[in-house]
Amino acid sequence: MIFGKGNDKGLILEGLKLKVVTLGENGITDKDILVHDSTEPNPGIQYMLANMRYPEYPVALGVIRSVTGPTYEKLVEEQITEIKKKAKIKCMDDLLNSGSTWVVD
Repeated sequence: MIFGKGNDKGLILEGLKLKVVTLGENGITDKDILVHDSTEPNPGIQYMLANMRYPEYPVALGVIRSVTGPTYEKLVEEQITEIKKKAKIKCMDDLLNSGSTWVVD
């Protein structure tokens, strides 16, 4: 992730934080610069990129995270299907006739 007017700055991971460095200083080369992978399942660095704030850091633009996975809707539908399979009550009649009932004269 190289940036700057002269493409002379980059981001490295120092411990658990992103750090802006200048290429050529302190032996930093383009091989030291972080390479972004939007398909990485672990969102740690992707969250760091999304939370960078100007002017200390560059503003991240473009695709930051692109991980394939089930949608929230699909997960909910699967959960409902599993619960329905195990449920004793399948319809309103089952509900009304479950538990204690009585007759009013």
